[in-house]
Amino acid sequence: MKKFLSILSLSVLVSAHQALACPFCYGAKDGKSTEHMAIAIWFLFGAVMSVIGGIGAFSFHLWRHARMPAEPHQELTEEDLSKYE
Repeated sequence: MKKFLSILSLSVLVSAHQALACPFCYGAKDGKSTEHMAIAIWFLFGAVMSVIGGIGAFSFHLWRHARMPAEPHQELTEEDLSKYE
């Protein structure tokens, strides 16, 4: 068991070099790439929110117009159609 733990700890130490994060993941604040990635994230966030806002505005528009009474020329009349048969 002791041999297994020593091999496991040695492999973790050797692979730690590969686990170093890139500037995006590590959070390098001075990198131009990180700044550009932040701008791209905000742009995509704005695009998604504008689409969701448009769907919400259209739903509100439909809801508001569905509650309005119909104009007199648009109302259906209750006419007895049996005389036309």
